[in-house]
Amino acid sequence: MKGRSRKPQSLKVVRFAVVALAIASLAAFTTACSKGVGSSNNSNSNNNGNTGSSGTVVSTTGAQSPTQTVLKGTGGGQAPLTFTSQTALDQYAGWSPNSPMNGAIGVNLVKLATLSNGAGGYDYEFGGAVTIAFTDGANTYYDTFSSHLQGGPNTVNSDVQNNRYNLISVLYPASGSYPGKLPAYHGFFQGTTYCIMGNGSYSYALSPGETCYGETFGGAVILVMNQMGFNADGEGPTTASGSVWFYNFTTGYGAAPLPGTSCWFITLGPYQCGSFFNGGDSIQTKSSLYPTVTTPASEPPITYTELGTFTGLNLNEALNGQLQ
Repeated sequence: MKGRSRKPQSLKVVRFAVVALAIASLAAFTTACSKGVGSSNNSNSNNNGNTGSSGTVVSTTGAQSPTQTVLKGTGGGQAPLTFTSQTALDQYAGWSPNSPMNGAIGVNLVKLATLSNGAGGYDYEFGGAVTIAFTDGANTYYDTFSSHLQGGPNTVNSDVQNNRYNLISVLYPASGSYPGKLPAYHGFFQGTTYCIMGNGSYSYALSPGETCYGETFGGAVILVMNQMGFNADGEGPTTASGSVWFYNFTTGYGAAPLPGTSCWFITLGPYQCGSFFNGGDSIQTKSSLYPTVTTPASEPPITYTELGTFTGLNLNEALNGQLQ
């Protein structure tokens, strides 16, 4: 993003909270929302000169990998995350980590609804939070994305409605490594939107309804689980493999107020993040397992980029024991 490569002197929030390598605990995913996880008056500077905040800084004694530290105690399941490329990570983060290592993903979902799929079976709606973490030098960076309702005016009034596109289903079409006719999942999750002020000298998290009079940086991820390791009856091994895809919405100066509605419901303006349009003007979530580029015809394309892949995610933990 413009301004991110200039190594600002005191940029207080880039995308991530920054923490030392050993973490005692973090707030539970189920209570985390798009404003981030944890809070502290402490901060560390990374090698680019950027400063992270709203993290917990503790002793580095006994440092372990992010799956054992940053994501430990958050609930849900965790797995190593292999980043697709340095370029993808740079675009996702909004800055360039020097030596990123120990990628990790945390998934904490709960069942919100059981729905007839119109083909004699059922779809299962799951929502919650996804956390992405990695280390760079002495610091660990993490960011949490939520599918929960945001504050402020909204076009939906329940978490069930807000997660209507986040489904385990056997009706996704075969694509890539997904053969079709087996349980798979995808879902939208929105992260924090930041307002960057003073030509990049500092930034803060926007609240719904608030207008940024600088530049904004935010976005969403789509979690895909294309190999869920159990059959249509929820039986069999309970591990998942998949991928996570990101889309950043960025705006120039004097942007519109941040909506209270989750970005996948927005079809006009800078805060859109929808996918799966299948050539139409509304989301058809089972038209594709993987994010598609197509978007409402009146708007510019929304292109999701694959950030990374994972294997061995414990589904019993990630779905909080609610496989059926």
